[in-house]
Amino acid sequence: MAGRGTVGAPGGAPMGGPGGPPMGSNRPSLRKAMFVFQYRYYRLLWLSSAFSFTGMQMQMVARALLAWQLTGSYGAIGMISLSFGLPMLLFSLIGGAMSDRMEKRNLVLATQVMNAVLAIAHAVPVATGSMTIELLFVLGLLQGTGFALGMPARTPLMADAVGRENMMAAIAMSNAAMNATRLFGPALAGMMVAVWGIESAYFAQAGLNTLSAVVILFVPTGLAAMSGARQMGQRVQGSMFVEIGRGLRYVATQPRVRLLMGMMFVVSLFAMPYVMLLAGFVQEDLGQGEEAYGWLQSISGIGAIVASVAVAAFTDFDRKPMIQWATGIMGGLSLVALGLGSSAFGFPGAVVAVVLLGLWLTAYQTLNNTMVMDEADPEYYGRVMSVNMLTFSVMPLMAVPLGALADMIGAAKMFGIMGGIVVVVVLLTSVVNPRYTFGRQERRDYSTPPSDAIPGGGRPPAPVGGPAGGGGGGGA
Repeated sequence: MAGRGTVGAPGGAPMGGPGGPPMGSNRPSLRKAMFVFQYRYYRLLWLSSAFSFTGMQMQMVARALLAWQLTGSYGAIGMISLSFGLPMLLFSLIGGAMSDRMEKRNLVLATQVMNAVLAIAHAVPVATGSMTIELLFVLGLLQGTGFALGMPARTPLMADAVGRENMMAAIAMSNAAMNATRLFGPALAGMMVAVWGIESAYFAQAGLNTLSAVVILFVPTGLAAMSGARQMGQRVQGSMFVEIGRGLRYVATQPRVRLLMGMMFVVSLFAMPYVMLLAGFVQEDLGQGEEAYGWLQSISGIGAIVASVAVAAFTDFDRKPMIQWATGIMGGLSLVALGLGSSAFGFPGAVVAVVLLGLWLTAYQTLNNTMVMDEADPEYYGRVMSVNMLTFSVMPLMAVPLGALADMIGAAKMFGIMGGIVVVVVLLTSVVNPRYTFGRQERRDYSTPPSDAIPGGGRPPAPVGGPAGGGGGGGA
């Protein structure tokens, strides 16, 4: 693993000059974050992601509303969420190994085409009145499989497009695209469902995934070689399952990667499943319609996009673990507020709580993802991200028991319990490891810079001022 330089040392300073981000200290800088848009291939990948994420947001709304419409049960919504999460649990590691062995661009392209086909497979039965909860479950299994196989390649592919020294900004701005779609995707889906029926949201998702695939066609293969990431590591060898084992061993033996995985697991287990319960909560507890659910999901995107852009500005900040710790606590408190505030203030109280949830949980998640990638060696990118995806698989898996419990005690009380658990566990991490949480982190030394790099031409810039010119985030 590449070494780390001392904070403030000349070798760890951010790059300057025409080939890199502007010079500066470790203070937050949005200008440095926006530098990644100078790369043509990154812009194309960002646009492809925006189309894909919009379709994903619409599908989440349509799936939850369809499950509620078919059964009227929180538990059923949880089961449909399980159908998406189970393949993530089973196949994410395979997807990570495939990402490290295959051309990432082609893998992402194939899964986008698969998503478009599956959206049509949802829309037709809904339109013809033949959709059943069993068929919805099976289609969820297929969607989850495609997500598990393709998603571990997308984030490393975007990092390959800009080079490791710009990786945190690239990932954060990608998350900003995803969260920007939350501003209008769910609301659009809710309005379409109200006017034309649930099938219209699925048809729209098919079109958006098709557009995403078309844009990827303009991205060449071999971005890892262009950025120098392939040369920095070793080409994956051996059987796929041997490589999966090596990836698991790598994560287990890297203390900071292991700790970050655990911190993401806690929030995925007890905080993120609130999204799965919102469809029934809005209609049963708040007395609102399907369109209100779409608007509530969109409103959460306001906080989420603010968080993504803010995190992108912290590329060179050396106290990211402390920020993540604070956002975890605030996210848990916001979840408690969703339960208590909606009981006291109704739908307006839920709106405020959901905006705060979008802000704090997105900041927590984005910081975690970027720090994990910063800690990992390039040859393990796909497998590390696949293990990271396993933490997300617990979100839909937990929706089953949490949905059953919400049927018994109500969603509002369930939100309060979940938020309280998050606050306690995140607080405990600072007690167990205060030096990590509150200390300053050393800046990463990128000993092998990207080669043959020209801004705007699809290749990352070569650092100026020597091999230690990279100024990536401090990591965990």
